[in-house]
Order: sequence, then structure tokens, then C-alpha cells
Amino acid sequence: MANVANSGANEIPKTQLILSLLAEQGPKTEYDLYKQLPKLSHGTIHFCLNKLAKEGAITYDQSKHNSRQTKKQYYLTFLGTVTHVASTLYWRTREELSDNQIDELWKQFEEEDQEEIIEFLSRQGKLLKYALFEESHWLVDHYPGIARVLAIIAYIICEHPPSPQKNLLLAAATGRRHYLLFDWKERKEKIPSQQELIEQLQDAYRHEFTQLFFEAVVSMKDSGKATANLKLQQLAKEELEEKKLETTGIELAIQLFGRQKKQK
Repeated sequence: MANVANSGANEIPKTQLILSLLAEQGPKTEYDLYKQLPKLSHGTIHFCLNKLAKEGAITYDQSKHNSRQTKKQYYLTFLGTVTHVASTLYWRTREELSDNQIDELWKQFEEEDQEEIIEFLSRQGKLLKYALFEESHWLVDHYPGIARVLAIIAYIICEHPPSPQKNLLLAAATGRRHYLLFDWKERKEKIPSQQELIEQLQDAYRHEFTQLFFEAVVSMKDSGKATANLKLQQLAKEELEEKKLETTGIELAIQLFGRQKKQK
């Protein structure tokens, strides 16, 4: 991954430039970005940050800088993290590449990008409190080639984004309180806010990434070391519980259509 701090502001889209800078160097304030990207105006940076936030790619932590000002530190969300990792495989959209060219690009990925991806995911794991990313270094030690797998999963998800509305009717049918369907206090239908929709989208990306990872890793050849990892085991348990909820509707249908007519 190229060092975007040394890239010209006109070489790549401004929002992508800012996203990449946050990915490379971690959380930054709007003023930090202005100092590192002097070719961009305050107004342009402010606009790009708002756009990325509305798209769900970044968010911020807010703290009091002094008695008058509030300091915002921006960082990548789960969606933004996956988007950045997927960008390392930008060349996969080019259909004209030969097999030899693809092999060369994979070689370049393994020589230049995979170590940076693991470092990046490890940092993001702590920010996002997501065990799979937190354990990136452990995964590399136990599963050679895992960086490529993580990048491919990110690419697949970005090419085929999961729907945040998935299983909403199931949630309602099973009595699971879902803020996008119903306001349980007012007992009436509720129109979700933009922030609620973004949160739902983040959850959809997280569940999709988790599921694809576990499906992939069980088929990989490990290094022969002990594979005990309590964080990843707990994540797998949580994902299993989520999948069980998804089958609740079918289980209810089995019960429904298996009922016998009451004898008088």
C-alpha cells in the first residue's frame, strides 16, 4: 500500500486520499489532516470527512479540547476498514489481465502489502474491539497466507455488499426488538434515522466478514501449532448464536405445520 502522505492530492480522489491516510496513520483530527494535506483546503477536508461519515466509512470520538472547543478524532469504521483492505486488490476488476500478470500482482501483494494489512488490521481490531482483527498477528503465525484470505473476503464483501435489512421480518416475527422495525415504547412503526441505518450496515458487514472467515479458515492448512484461541472461539460462539436466530423462523414453521388438529 502506497504511502498516501507523500502522494499528490490530485492523484487519487480526495475522499480516498483521506480514508487511506487514516488507515495508514490512525485517528486524526480535521486540523491534523489539513497539516498533512496542505494542497486541500479546510472546506474540502471538512466536506470529505462529512461525506465519508455519511457513507459509514469513518466515525469519530469526541472530547473537550479546552473550555470552548470540542476535539473530534476521526477513524475508520468496520465498513471503512473492509473497504481499505479491499482496495489492495483493485486490479481484480481488470478483466484484460493475463494469468501471468495476475500471478505477478499476487507476488507483489505478498511481498509488499500483506505485512501492512496485518499491522493495519491489528490496530483497527483494538479500535473496533473486533477479535478477528485483534488476533491478526496470531493468525499469521498459525495460518500462512491468511492475509490473502482476509483481503479476498474484504474484496468479496465490497463487490457484493450485505443488506442491512436482512432478516428484519424474522426479527419481528421472533419478538426480537429491532429498532428499524418498531418503536417498542410507543408501540408503533418507526422510520430509522441515518445513523441507525449506518449502524445496521456496520453490523451486516461484520457478520458477513466473520462468517466468511470461519468458513475459509477451517479449510486452510495450519502451521501445526496449537490452535487454541479463546477470543476467536468466543467470536465463533457468538456467530453461531446469531445463525441460530436466523433459523428461528424455519423452526417455528416446522412446529406450525406439525400441529395436529385438536380432538373435540
